Amino acid sequence: PYRMKKTFLSISLCMSLLLSACGGEKNVPQGEVPVINVETAIQNPQELLLTDLGEKITYIPLETTDESLVKLGSGSHMVVTDQYVFVGETGAPLLCFDRSTGKFLRNIGSVGQGPGEYSGSIDMEVDAEAKRIYFRASPTQYHCYDFEGKFLNTITLAEDNFMMGGHHFADNKAYAYCNIMQANTTCQAYAYQLPDGSCTDSLLLSEKVSKKQKAVMQLSGRKAFGGRLFMWEYEDGTWTAGNRVNSTYQSMDGKLYHKDLFCDTLFLMKGLHREVPIAAFRLGNLGGYKRYETSGSMEGKYVLPRVLFNGKQIYFTLVTGLYDIQGLIRKIKGDGIRPSCGIYNLQTGEVKVQKENLSFKHPDEAMPEACVYTLSTDGYWVAVYQADKLVEARENISAEKQPEWLKNLKEDDNPVLLMIK
Repeated sequence: PYRMKKTFLSISLCMSLLLSACGGEKNVPQGEVPVINVETAIQNPQELLLTDLGEKITYIPLETTDESLVKLGSGSHMVVTDQYVFVGETGAPLLCFDRSTGKFLRNIGSVGQGPGEYSGSIDMEVDAEAKRIYFRASPTQYHCYDFEGKFLNTITLAEDNFMMGGHHFADNKAYAYCNIMQANTTCQAYAYQLPDGSCTDSLLLSEKVSKKQKAVMQLSGRKAFGGRLFMWEYEDGTWTAGNRVNSTYQSMDGKLYHKDLFCDTLFLMKGLHREVPIAAFRLGNLGGYKRYETSGSMEGKYVLPRVLFNGKQIYFTLVTGLYDIQGLIRKIKGDGIRPSCGIYNLQTGEVKVQKENLSFKHPDEAMPEACVYTLSTDGYWVAVYQADKLVEARENISAEKQPEWLKNLKEDDNPVLLMIK
């Protein structure tokens, strides 16, 4: 359950607001924290369209050259700022494209073992406000570059507990949220001042629980799963989980937001402290937020590993079957894990959930479906089309309706981004 000051939310406000969120017809009253009724939405799934994300769709074909080939998948990472698109994959240099034209501009640094070089760009973060890029060099060290690709310095963070933690960089600060893989598993949040890496704040998010670890499973998943998830099962049958690439921190227009995996509320942050609740998710009997549960009690339950907020809408993914290791293995060997996704409109109170499908249907039936890949730092939804899918769809679009970039597109070209707002 979420905790907040009485001035933000009372039980009576929860009940009245819940009714308006269920129907999706009334505007959310100002000053109240909206409750997103995910439970009802899951039970009444709807098909999601790209127009649910926004009215205007802009296409950005990323330029294809020998130096700028892009493969977006589980081993890649993309950050879109107001001017640039940064795309990296494991073992390859980080690529920088112009956001307005898609033109390839430069590599950021280089891959290697020398001073200032990095081993792979999947483990990187971008600070859009300070115009800095950070590559993880070790559990406690990051190499720092500017947006022009110049190596600046190496940041060493004070704590030594971040093998399981993910960092987020914003406004010359580093924020870390980690689950420490020890017999006494705890959850801790830290804030650091850059460039010296000094710890300025820390916040204990859960009490220590003494249990002997039985099994560990790494789930190397795409962003849809909230990054790289880890699961533990203990000898007494209880479980816990955490994610190394922490997608619960998000910065947009210079503000920092946070949603912990085991909390039902999205917050606007001030330092490490949850200053203002933005919205609370209600999963009812279909979900749970307790940190430790018996694995059997989580059968069929949902969690929200990924939440993105653009000021007017909240996009979220839903995954079930992540807290029972044996059940997870059965799912992987069988039909696999199929995440669901939803969108919530803060202005209307309407919530829509699409079950076992992350793709949004294009309003033009000739065009393929597209997934939300990320959110730009200035609040645009970013979806991605692989070139071969567009080349295939082109056959069903009349020549006079095809833009020049689509006419010239080849199957092995770089992906095309959709910016939606």
